[in-house]
Amino acid sequence: MHPKKNRVTSPASLIQPSETTTMTFAKFPLFALACAFSLTACDSGGAEYVKKMEEFSESACACKDAECTTKVAKEQADWLSANAEKAAKLSAEDAEKVTAAGTKLAECTTKIATEAASAAMPK
Repeated sequence: MHPKKNRVTSPASLIQPSETTTMTFAKFPLFALACAFSLTACDSGGAEYVKKMEEFSESACACKDAECTTKVAKEQADWLSANAEKAAKLSAEDAEKVTAAGTKLAECTTKIATEAASAAMPK
């Protein structure tokens, strides 16, 4: 008879993944990636739309004259025309933010136009 060999197992051999766990871990990154894409797709560009409208508002409020506000208004009108389909997909929360940005833009534009008209009036 052959003497029994004492088998020494290394720690690495004890934690060799089975085919099942390998497939589970291999699928997890794909699942996570799919979830990330679906969340991005669900946003439908609302955050981008809000950010752009806030940028227009900030630009108009930074203007010092009516010529500048007219330029901002034209840029905004062009951008709105090119992105009209996004407006229809805005969430209620994003729509409120866009309305607030639009109100701020209108207030700044009106203030600058009023100041320009007052300055043009003879004293």
